[in-house]
Amino acid sequence: MGRVVATEPRLAAFVRHHRLTRIPRRPAVAQLLYGALAAQLPAGVPMSETTVNNYLRAVHDDVATLRRALVDHSHLHRSADGRCYVRPADPSGAEPIQPVRR
Repeated sequence: MGRVVATEPRLAAFVRHHRLTRIPRRPAVAQLLYGALAAQLPAGVPMSETTVNNYLRAVHDDVATLRRALVDHSHLHRSADGRCYVRPADPSGAEPIQPVRR
């Protein structure tokens, strides 16, 4: 989350100890969060729901809400059967966050 806050200082109020404490309610700020989180996922790589959850769990425990928001805001594409997720290619070159291993 440190990299996300560094790129979007307005998100600093929502982060403590490198974890997201809550999801912003204001749509504009929430959209900043979703875009910043999506930029940390590997682009163009098919991922299972479990893999996406592991990436998101590194920043917040409510992975389902974050995952759905990323899909709803077109930062992440989900297959028709819901078993595969892909982030569209992004030219920003952001380094992906590492998934939590459990």
